[in-house]
Amino acid sequence: MADNSNLLDKKLGLLWDSFRAYFDETETVSGFGFAAFVSVCNTTERATVLRGTGNTPEAAWEKACSKARNFVRKNKYDPVWVKADITVEFEQVSFPRLIELVTKSRNEYFRRGIAFDKGLDTALIEAEINGNRVITYKEHTIELPKLNKYLSSCGLKTLAAFPEEVVLFDCESRFCDDKCEVFTLYGSSEITDRNNYGRRVISGVDDKIALDVISTSSEYLSMQVGMDGCFEYGYYPIYHKLIPGYNILRHASSIWSLICAYRLTGDKFTLNQIIKAIGCMVRNTYKKYADRDGETNTTYLADKTKGEVKLGGNAVAVIVLTEYMSVTGSDKYVQLCRELGNGILELFDKRDGSFFHVLNFPGLSPKDKYRIVYYDGEAAFALCRLYGLTKEQKWLDAASMAADRFIREGYEKYRDHWIAYAMNELTKYLPEDKYLSFGLKNADVNLDRIYDQDTTYHTYLELLCVTFELFSRIKEQGLSCSYLERFRQQKFIETIYHRADFMLNGYCYPEYAMYLKYPSVLLGAFFVRHDGYRIRIDDIQHFCGAYYSFYRNYPKLEEMRTSLGTR
Repeated sequence: MADNSNLLDKKLGLLWDSFRAYFDETETVSGFGFAAFVSVCNTTERATVLRGTGNTPEAAWEKACSKARNFVRKNKYDPVWVKADITVEFEQVSFPRLIELVTKSRNEYFRRGIAFDKGLDTALIEAEINGNRVITYKEHTIELPKLNKYLSSCGLKTLAAFPEEVVLFDCESRFCDDKCEVFTLYGSSEITDRNNYGRRVISGVDDKIALDVISTSSEYLSMQVGMDGCFEYGYYPIYHKLIPGYNILRHASSIWSLICAYRLTGDKFTLNQIIKAIGCMVRNTYKKYADRDGETNTTYLADKTKGEVKLGGNAVAVIVLTEYMSVTGSDKYVQLCRELGNGILELFDKRDGSFFHVLNFPGLSPKDKYRIVYYDGEAAFALCRLYGLTKEQKWLDAASMAADRFIREGYEKYRDHWIAYAMNELTKYLPEDKYLSFGLKNADVNLDRIYDQDTTYHTYLELLCVTFELFSRIKEQGLSCSYLERFRQQKFIETIYHRADFMLNGYCYPEYAMYLKYPSVLLGAFFVRHDGYRIRIDDIQHFCGAYYSFYRNYPKLEEMRTSLGTR
C-alpha cells in the first residue's frame, strides 16, 4: 500500500514537472476557473478518473491529486498508468448546439470535454466520454439516465435536467507509463487535427516506429490464434462484447499479415501460429471435382458458416500460400494453389474480363454476380502470384484481361488497395505503359481525398505504399510511363507520411486503452474508433500490412522525401 502511494506520488510529481513549463509560459486566465483530472489505471480494468477544480491550474491539480492519493490508498490500487489533464481552453454553448455538434460527429468522434455546469464540477474529459459511451451516437443525443448513471459512478452530482448551456473544453495532457516515462499528448497547443487528440505526440513516423507497430500488432494477432487454428474474431472493447460469426476470407487475409511480419521479426511463435492458421484455412477448402487421372484440379475456399464460396476467398488463399512458401522455401502448397487458381478461372469471364463473385455452398450454384469491388483486385493479384509461382501463361493472360477491364471501367474511382497490389504485381511481368500509368493514376487522382480522410481508414496507406513500390520501379528501371509527367510526386510523398502518422490514432496506446473495459488485453491491437473502437482480425491485418509496406520502403521514401524538399 505504501509502495503504491509512493509510486503515485512519484508519477504525479513527474507529470506536474512536465506541465510546469507550459503553465509558466502560457497565459492561464479562465472565466470558468480550472479543472484537473487524474486518471489511474491498474491495466486490468477501466481507468478511474479523479477530478478537482480551482481558480488556478495549480489549485485544481492539487485537489485532483489529493483525491487520487486517497483512492489509491483506500483501494490498495496499483497505479501502473497515470494520465493527467488540465483544462486550458473553454467554449460555452447552448445544449441544443452541443447536440448539433454530436449529430455532426461520427461515432466516438466528438473530441472535446463537456462540463454540465459553469463551475466545472460535472466536467468529463473526452476519453472517458467516449470510453464509457456517455454519448448515444446512433440516436445523436445524450440520454439523461445514462449520463446520471455515469456521474453517480464517479461520485459526482447528478442532473435533474440538462442545463440550458454547457461548457466545452480542451486540455493540456500528459501520460506516465509503467516505467515512469512521461509523454506529452496531443492537446490544445499541439492540435493541428482534433482527431489526434489524446495520443502521444510523435515528431514523425520512421522505420523504428513502424517496426515497433508491426511487431506488437503481429504479436497481438498471433495471440488470437487458438489451438484449432481459428482466430478470436474480434470484439467491441468498450464493454468487451464479442463480434459474432466468422469470415474465412478475413481469416486468410489475417494470416498474410502475420507472414509479412514474420519476414521482419523471425519470431518462432508467430510462425507456429501461422502454420496452425493455415491448417484451419486448408481444412475449409472444398474440392469440386477430379480430372481423368484422379487428380483434383479445382478447389474452392468455402465460407461454411455463411454457405458461400467467394471469389475473394480463393484469391486471398492463393496470396497467403504463395507468401508462406516464399518465406519458408517450401513447395508444399503449389498444387493446392493451382487448384484454387482454377477455381478463380471458373469464375472468370474471358469475354469481358469480369469475375463472378459468389456461389452457394455446397451446391456451387450461382448466387451473386457482384458482392464487393475488392474481390476483383484480389483475384487479379492472386493470378499474378500464380504466374510468378508456376510461369503458366493462363494466369497472366487472365490477370491482364482483368486489368484491361479495370482501366476501361475506371476502377481508380474505388480507391482500392487491392487494385494497387494487382497492378504492382502485374507490371513485374508486363511493364506496359497502360498498366504502369493506371497503377499511378489509381493513387494520384485520390490523393486529396486520402490526405483529408478523417478516419484512420487503414487500407489507404497500403494503397499508397504499394503504389510507391511501382513508382520506384518505374524510376529505377527507366520504364516508359506516360502518366509519370502528371503524377504529383510531392503530394504523393506528403500523403504517405501524413497517413502513416494519422493512422496511429487507431493504435492501442495505453493512453487510449486505459479508458476501455480490459485495457491490458488491447495493447498492440488497432481499433476502428467510429465503430465503437471495434477490434477485428482484418482491421489489424490492414494496419499491420500498411506499416509493413511503409517499413520495407522506408529508405527509398526518405530518399524521395529529401530530394523533393518535403522534410
